[in-house]
Amino acid sequence: MISDFDVAIIGLGVAGCCAAKVLEGSGLKIIAFDSFAFPRKKLCGGGLTLKCYNLLSEIFGDITPVVKGRAHRLYLVNGKNVIETVSENPFILFVDRKSFDNFLYRTLSDTVIHDGEKVVAIVREKEFYRIETEKGFYRARFIIGADGINGVTPRVCGVNLKKALTYEMDIESDTKESALVDFSDFKSGYYWIFPKGDFYTTGFGDFSLLKARNLEDINRKFNKKYGIKGKVISRGGAFIPVFDGRLYSGEGGILLTGDAASMVDPFTGEGIYFAAVTGKRAAELVVRYFNDKDKLGVEYRKFLDSFVIEFKWALFLRRLFFKFKTSMFKVMEVSDEVLSVATDIISSDIRYNEAFKRFLKSSIKLPMRFVYVTGFDKKRKRKESKGFSSLDI
Repeated sequence: MISDFDVAIIGLGVAGCCAAKVLEGSGLKIIAFDSFAFPRKKLCGGGLTLKCYNLLSEIFGDITPVVKGRAHRLYLVNGKNVIETVSENPFILFVDRKSFDNFLYRTLSDTVIHDGEKVVAIVREKEFYRIETEKGFYRARFIIGADGINGVTPRVCGVNLKKALTYEMDIESDTKESALVDFSDFKSGYYWIFPKGDFYTTGFGDFSLLKARNLEDINRKFNKKYGIKGKVISRGGAFIPVFDGRLYSGEGGILLTGDAASMVDPFTGEGIYFAAVTGKRAAELVVRYFNDKDKLGVEYRKFLDSFVIEFKWALFLRRLFFKFKTSMFKVMEVSDEVLSVATDIISSDIRYNEAFKRFLKSSIKLPMRFVYVTGFDKKRKRKESKGFSSLDI
């Protein structure tokens, strides 16, 4: 016998849990699937901007218990150039995705949950979708696809997402409230060190990296550069979507969210906020337009389209930054205004078009001081970096 539901959520990461939480109390019959049994490890840097933290707190209540680290000091590195900046408010908050996702998952109450049950096929049947898993069959009128870049829901919608590689390692160690982002040797990405209390997450990602060998060796090379040592708790690689000028809302009664919709910042690679905001909005619209599938699709499409211009600005600024990366660092070394634009981008405290305007306004002041821009002081003597050994990480 096939069980019928109003809404099926495929995937219980951030997007799926947000959707399920928002649907609570709606009177709709909800079922949710995840391929893995909870608690489970999720490959992700685990960085939360304050904007993301506030949104998740709005949906789930206080999430402070699962915040494992805060970056009040941030190092930006390119080659031998090191820029240090400090803030009273954290630039980024950090979570361990295993405990964080489990925390969100355990708040769910009105959803029939089938974790450890992989969805293998979805077939449209008139007003319903027939969902086949490894263990049985189900039907739902609507599907919220939160199963990521390799999930079944984008495939069913005919979406072929462009992908890039990331790799990370969790390394046991006492940590400090400092994070590091190193752009050296990357064409469109960076290496990171994120503190999480009793371990670091180190890793790298590059939007231009479609395939590579020896990913662990690359990570270990950077770890050695910064003296990151300790027991390796976990390691692994994953794909992230690469913005191709479009965001993908789905088709019919299937709404794609998070990575499945290509909702990852094309510059910083931030994905958690976009998973949360799309999961939330998809659920809200399902409730509002449950009896009007066409209107639901139009409104969700409009919602995703509202991010396209911002993502195009992000892509433009990413290309600009990496094309002139060395010069950009020299400018940030001498201009607090330009450095603040960079940290605001990392913290997601500014829209990209506004960031570009601020950058231009600040840069106009620099030509008369070009000797500073090139990294020389008034006596034409090269400024010396403190070196990596002095970094407080």
